[in-house]
Amino acid sequence: MDVKLHNNNISDDNTLEMLQQICDGLGAYVFAKDMDGKYLYGNEKVLALFGCTLNELKGKDDSLFFDLTLSKQMLVNDLQAIETGKEVICEESNFLKPSAEPRTYRIVKKPLYDNQQKIIGVSGVAHDTTEEKRLRETVEEQKQLLSVILDNVEAYVYMKDDERRFLYVNSKVATLFDLPAEQIIGQKEQDILPSKTAEHFHQSDSKALLTQKILRVEETVVDNGETYHYLSVKVPVSMSGKKSLIGFSTDVTEIYKLKEEFKRLANTDELTAIYNRRFFIKQSENAFSGFKRQRAHFAVLTFDVDFFKQVNDEFGHPVGDEVLKGLTKIVSALLRQEDIFARIGGEEFAILLPYSELSAAMCVAQRIQKTVNSSLLCGTRKISITVSIGVTTFMSEDSSFDDVFSRVDKALYIAKEQGRDCVVSLP
Repeated sequence: MDVKLHNNNISDDNTLEMLQQICDGLGAYVFAKDMDGKYLYGNEKVLALFGCTLNELKGKDDSLFFDLTLSKQMLVNDLQAIETGKEVICEESNFLKPSAEPRTYRIVKKPLYDNQQKIIGVSGVAHDTTEEKRLRETVEEQKQLLSVILDNVEAYVYMKDDERRFLYVNSKVATLFDLPAEQIIGQKEQDILPSKTAEHFHQSDSKALLTQKILRVEETVVDNGETYHYLSVKVPVSMSGKKSLIGFSTDVTEIYKLKEEFKRLANTDELTAIYNRRFFIKQSENAFSGFKRQRAHFAVLTFDVDFFKQVNDEFGHPVGDEVLKGLTKIVSALLRQEDIFARIGGEEFAILLPYSELSAAMCVAQRIQKTVNSSLLCGTRKISITVSIGVTTFMSEDSSFDDVFSRVDKALYIAKEQGRDCVVSLP
């Protein structure tokens, strides 16, 4: 700091006093040392730090106040300013005596000149940045800790602004995008992701930003023919007064597949892989409710394999199982996609035919009967089977699907009573 005073009415003593006040009011440690490192001057903050007066400070070197075995950089920087004749800007960690308490200073050191511009020592202005450094280190440690946590959680963590620009991504996002995090940050999602995928994510992002409420949403993305499911939580935040959001997306694809598999198993017959009795009854009851409202035509068929016990007794149960699976394939090929085909007992099956009148249902039943009769099952084994079939339709006087099911079961019973290998309809 260079100070020039041009008022000729100010005495040298007053000038020195004013300079002293200026140095004391800087809020920094101001000092000067000679070529031997002995103090020539120290302002109020220096004297308070050392616990001495200016007269006591003069002529003393740093060994009285600092542990120089730990504060070596101090003398190195002093010497650099003197030898180079240039300003030295540095950070020093010095250890005060007697406690050896470390203090960190941001210091500007300059060579000290006499009237002939000869270097006679070094001057310095220092600011104590100990707490600032501790705070920086604490923030950095917390940042590193948070980074470790976010990089190891089982979630894709990201931050975007309201212009769809990424502000942060964790390592899982970087791996997913197959890009380094630094190449993602600053980019807009539509510049990295396929446009359809980016737009899909943006819909929920914009909703969270618009409502400024935490949004929990299930997101489904198709990539290279594979379907992925994510459970996402999007939290709106403000960064420097700008709307942003933090997103946490968990890949629940495997869980979703398991749920779908459990649902399939709950509705599927294990042996034949068609629907089971539980699913058939549920769908039929739903259809009956629709029939009552809309009066749409529905038909039901039930059939079973004639003398199936003889197949098991003669060839064994494994062969009997193969017969049922072969029968299932034959009948499935004769049905529409909307028809509900189920195994409802050992060798008993049922079919729900939506939007079908009795005449159409009879045609389906007769086609099944003839196709099964002419088909050999179980590969090279010559096992021929026949089926008995009962047919009925939903009727206005039916109070529930139980009435329909009882009637079609009765029709099946009559078919068996008539000698089997036939189709009977009621009413």
